[in-house]
Amino acid sequence: MITPLPEPARVPDPGAKRLAATLYAYLFFDDFVLLYPVYVLLFAHTGLSVAQISSLFIIWSVTGFALEVPAGVWADAVSRRLLLSAGPLLSAAGFALWIAIPSYWAFAAGFVLWGAEGALQSGAMEALVYEELDRFGAAGRYAKTMGRAHAAGVGAVMAATALAGPVLAAGGYVAVGVASVLARLICAAIATAFSEHRPRDRPDEVPAEP
Repeated sequence: MITPLPEPARVPDPGAKRLAATLYAYLFFDDFVLLYPVYVLLFAHTGLSVAQISSLFIIWSVTGFALEVPAGVWADAVSRRLLLSAGPLLSAAGFALWIAIPSYWAFAAGFVLWGAEGALQSGAMEALVYEELDRFGAAGRYAKTMGRAHAAGVGAVMAATALAGPVLAAGGYVAVGVASVLARLICAAIATAFSEHRPRDRPDEVPAEP
């Protein structure tokens, strides 16, 4: 009986590797926000009551929920890479508002912008990554790639939590806010490195002549 030779291991497409590296960097800086562990302290320091702080989280949640469906439509109508780049710019503007004019309405506006960012990213990122991996013949690596990407985000949260205290002690809320804005700008810049080829962008097959 002839034993069939094992198929040679497939070498991953360099494009899939670049896509994964871009995704890991994007999600790292998306979550590397020093304001995360201290923004409630900022709200309380500004003089907000517990009820006002609670209402801010409601505004955040309602914004994300209300924009989820429209954002899905936008993700199918415009460049997903553009949405992934625009999202961090929205939250960067919100964080800048928090530091420049700390007040209830500035915090509320910042949460609206932050909620809009989450809605823009939620469908666009998964769709872009899957379609690009599929184009590179690596759709089977989608779950592993997304899992590693989210692990990079968790690592970023841990790093931001560790650094927030020292930065706050050294430069106050302004320093923490500036660092957070810079992280969002870097995240937006990284998004421009994503490859994007929609199925409709691929040339249609030329019909055979009769």
